[in-house]
Amino acid sequence: MIILAHGSRGERGMVQVPEVLRRVSAGVRVLLSPGVEVIGASLQFNHPNLEEAVEALAAQGVGRILIMPYFLFPGLHITEHIPQLIEKLKHIYPERQFIVTNPLGLDENFIGHVARRIEEAAPELSLNVQTSPVSPGAIEQQSMMIVERLLPPPQNMSREERLIVRRVVHASGDPDIARQIKFSSSAIPCGLSAIVAGSPIFTDVRMVASGINNHLVELCGCSLACMRDETDELKQPKERSVTRTAGAILDLGTRLNGAIVAIGNAPTALLALLDLVDCGVVKPALVVGMPVGFVQAKESKEELMKRGVPYITVTGTRGGSAMTAATVNALLKIAVEKSGHGKLNP
Repeated sequence: MIILAHGSRGERGMVQVPEVLRRVSAGVRVLLSPGVEVIGASLQFNHPNLEEAVEALAAQGVGRILIMPYFLFPGLHITEHIPQLIEKLKHIYPERQFIVTNPLGLDENFIGHVARRIEEAAPELSLNVQTSPVSPGAIEQQSMMIVERLLPPPQNMSREERLIVRRVVHASGDPDIARQIKFSSSAIPCGLSAIVAGSPIFTDVRMVASGINNHLVELCGCSLACMRDETDELKQPKERSVTRTAGAILDLGTRLNGAIVAIGNAPTALLALLDLVDCGVVKPALVVGMPVGFVQAKESKEELMKRGVPYITVTGTRGGSAMTAATVNALLKIAVEKSGHGKLNP
């Protein structure tokens, strides 16, 4: 993998471009499969340039080379210069496969970065939020109004989905997370039907259960339990090669049928649940699968999205108890509003 920047001949750029590419390459490397080499290169002015980087990789016996243009806009470098260089390299190294990714382009994440740069230069332009003490209800309402302004336009998103996204963004404190929240087509209807039917809600850890609004749970006639509290740790053999949370999933088995299963901490629990789904042992009404971490978290959520079970998830390594609880609370609030028990807050 070659991270390809434009390069700079300025005195500061000669120092900063290689350093930025080094740091970006190092950061990308840890997020890819083991054994993938990631290096930086410049189109011009700095070394290594693209030809030098390809030569170095070819000397290592690399058979496939991906080039990621570290560019914002599809100017002449993207549309002409880089393709011409790659055609030249293909003739020099015909046994190598060259793949070019899309450039950075428009990414919603950049909006927050641009705003932060402006605030750093002119703090007085930042959003003016009231600093005097206010009631909890007013704080929540003000927070949701701010979150709504930060979210991208509601394209291809239902009202209920947007309400959930807004709650998750509020819980995470990061509007960029909105792009990573994914819903299966039946997630909200199945989740709401389960709540209306008074189905149980199971969480992987107590922290998720603690974040779920007990008043809303009772109002909807559901039950709430942490799976680890529902199983006897002493009955689990010490030599059992699964985590306690995964073991709790396996022990609960058919009790998870028709339930809402909320997993915010343990990817092993999500994988164990998917094993039961694959075996036809259980079919949850909805899986809120948002485990956080760098080991199996991303992969477990990718597996979840391949299954036919209704799901709400956050892709990648992010997630956690707060976002998982916020998702369940949003569903409970929507159910309460639809049942006529009360008006859903913003």
